[in-house]
Amino acid sequence: MTGRDRQTVADLAVEHCGDADSMFGIMSHNDIEASSEVAGMELEDEDVSAKRAVDYIRTQGSSPACVYEEDDDVLTANDGTVEVTTEEFETITA
Repeated sequence: MTGRDRQTVADLAVEHCGDADSMFGIMSHNDIEASSEVAGMELEDEDVSAKRAVDYIRTQGSSPACVYEEDDDVLTANDGTVEVTTEEFETITA
């Protein structure tokens, strides 16, 4: 798998393995940290833990990308949640 612009290790874990917990295996296999810049890096996959989630992400053409810069458009809702726009201009609420 190859990291894309604005992706974190957790984003890659969700996209390719189905859950964020898989990031620990990805970090171990690739000798990287959670904060590592992964854009353009070729990384070894962890096993798919949630095939249904991976299939859904692929059929929707989604690509989780949670890193944002200070000047990015990030919206904060009244309930304290944060909405982040992905590189495909989808909004994710966290």
